Amino acid sequence: MAQQPQEIVTMFMTDAAELLDKLESGLLALEHNAQDHNVLDDIFRNMHTIKGNAAVVRQGEIEWFAHVAESVLMRLRNGALNPDGELISVFLACCDHLRFLVSQAGFGHQISPHFANADRTQLIGLLVAYLGEDVDLPLQPEAGLTPGGTATTWHLSLSFSSGVLLRGMDPLDFIRHLSSVGRIIAVTVNTEKLPAADYDPENCYLGFEVDLDSPADRQSIEDVFSFMGVECALVLTPPPAYVDNYVKRIESVPDDLQTGEMLMRVGALTPNELDRGLRQQRSGTSNRRQLGDILVEDGVVAPEVIQAVLLRQDEIKLSVLGESQQLRVPVEELDQLASLLDSALQSLLGLSVRSTSVTPAEILALRTVVEKAQAQTERLRTTHFHELFRRLHRAVRDAGVELGKRVDLLVSGGEIALDRSVAVLLADMLMHLLRNAVDHGIETPVQRGRLGKSMQGTLSVQAREDGEDLVFTVSDDGAGIDPEQVREVAVACGKLSADAHPEPQALYAMLFDSGFSTTPKANYYSGRGVGLDVVRETVAILGGDIILTSQLGKGTRFEIRLPREPNGGYVHIPRVRTQNSAAA
Repeated sequence: MAQQPQEIVTMFMTDAAELLDKLESGLLALEHNAQDHNVLDDIFRNMHTIKGNAAVVRQGEIEWFAHVAESVLMRLRNGALNPDGELISVFLACCDHLRFLVSQAGFGHQISPHFANADRTQLIGLLVAYLGEDVDLPLQPEAGLTPGGTATTWHLSLSFSSGVLLRGMDPLDFIRHLSSVGRIIAVTVNTEKLPAADYDPENCYLGFEVDLDSPADRQSIEDVFSFMGVECALVLTPPPAYVDNYVKRIESVPDDLQTGEMLMRVGALTPNELDRGLRQQRSGTSNRRQLGDILVEDGVVAPEVIQAVLLRQDEIKLSVLGESQQLRVPVEELDQLASLLDSALQSLLGLSVRSTSVTPAEILALRTVVEKAQAQTERLRTTHFHELFRRLHRAVRDAGVELGKRVDLLVSGGEIALDRSVAVLLADMLMHLLRNAVDHGIETPVQRGRLGKSMQGTLSVQAREDGEDLVFTVSDDGAGIDPEQVREVAVACGKLSADAHPEPQALYAMLFDSGFSTTPKANYYSGRGVGLDVVRETVAILGGDIILTSQLGKGTRFEIRLPREPNGGYVHIPRVRTQNSAAA
C-alpha cells in the first residue's frame, strides 16, 4: 500500500493528540460522575474519530486498537458495563498506548519496541474481558440496508479545495471510507471546474456525486469527512422519507428552541452546517437574510422542513401570548367560588318566590348573570392536553439520558379539553407508560442499528375525541413484548404452572398485575412491579378501558378510552384487552 504524504500524517498526529486530550479529560470526568451520559457520548465520539481518521491515513495499527477500545465503549454506552475506577484506569492506559502509536506514525514506518508490544498485549487482554460476545461488533452494521437504496439512500455532493492534493489528502480515501457507515451505490464525477487549458496536475478540479445506502444519521455521515475540515464542501440530501420524518418531528419539538436548534433536534441539520449558515447570515452580503432561506438556497435543508419550523414558531408565539393573558387559580378556590355562586342562585330563586318589591325582569337578569358566572367557573376548571406536553417531553428526555437511549417524542391532540383533576391523573398515567416504553420497549442505538432501525427510537402520544369518549394512545417503535419472556416470569413467580402455555393475550394481561415485572434487576424506572398496575387503577378510577396491542420486533401500543364524563367516585374494573397485531 502506498505511503501517505508526510503533511497529512502530521495533520493526523496533531488532530489525534487533541482528541486524546479530550478523551482523558472525559474519562476523568466520567469517573466522578458515572451517570453523565453526555460525557460518555463525547468519549465515544472522540475514540470513533481517531479510528476513522487512522483509517483514512492508513494507520492500520491505530485503527485496529481504537476499534477494540471503541467496542468496549459501545458496551459502556448501552449500559452493559459500569464506568468503575478499574475500567477507567484501563481506558487511561489505552490513551497512553494510542499516544505512543500516534507518535510512531511520524516516522513513516512501523516501530514496535518490545515494551510497546507488551503493553498492547496486556491492554488487549484487559479489553477483551469487557467485550463479552461483542468482540467483532462493527460500528455501523449493514443489516437492514435496502437493496436498491430507495428508502435509505442519501445523496452526497462533494467538492474539494484546489490544493487538497498538495496537502496530502486524497478525496478517494474519504469516499472509500463511506463504506464504514453504509453501502456506496453509485459515484459520479463532476468535471465542471476542469479547465480547458492551463491544467495543473497537482490541483484538484473534480467533484463527486455519491449515492449512499445507509441507516446512519446525518452527523455520522458528515463525520467521515471531518478530518478534511475546510478542504471539503459537503451537501447532504437525505432520503425523502427522512424529510417527511423531520417535518413530523418538528411539530412536537419543545417551545424554547431557535430555528437552528429545532433543526438539529430533529436531525435535519448538524452543528457544522448550522455554523456555516450562521456565518453566512452574519456576513456583509447576507445579514438581512433569514437562516432558513440560506439553508434552503444552499441545498442543506428541504423547503418543506423550513416551512414546518416557521409554522411551529408561529404556534409557539400564539401559545406564549395566550399564556401571558391567563391567570392560574387553584382548583380548590374555583370549587369555593362555584359553591358560592350556587348558593347565590338558590337565594335568587327563593327571592323570586317571596319578594314583592323585586320585579320578575330584575330577578331574571340577576339569574342570567349568576348562571354565566357558573359557566365561566366550569371553563376555568378545564385545561388543554398541550399543557401536559412539556412534562411529557422532559420525562422522556430524562429517561433516555439515564438509560443511554436516543428517543424522540411526538405528540398530537393538544386542543383536547380536560377537567383539571382528570388531567392530573392522566399526566401521571402517561408518565408511567412513557418511562415504561423507554425502559422496556425502545432498544439501545447499537441494538437498533443491528436491526436496521433508525438509531433514534420514536414514542408517540395522541389525544382525540371519538363520539362521547376521549381516546389516548401511547405507542413506540421498539422491541415489542415477548410472550415467552412473560410466560417464564409468570412460571417463576408461581402465577402459571410449568406446563401452561396460554395465548399471548392472556400473558400480556398479567403485565397489569400488581408486583409483576419482567425486569430481572430493579432500576429507577422498572423492576419493582409498580407501573402498569398503576395505569390500570387510574383508568379504572376514570371509568375507562385499556387496549394493548404488540408485535415482537415492531413495537407496542396502548389505547386508553375514557368517557367524557367520568362516573364520579365510582370505580369499575376496566376491560384490559390485548392483541397480537401487525398494526402495533
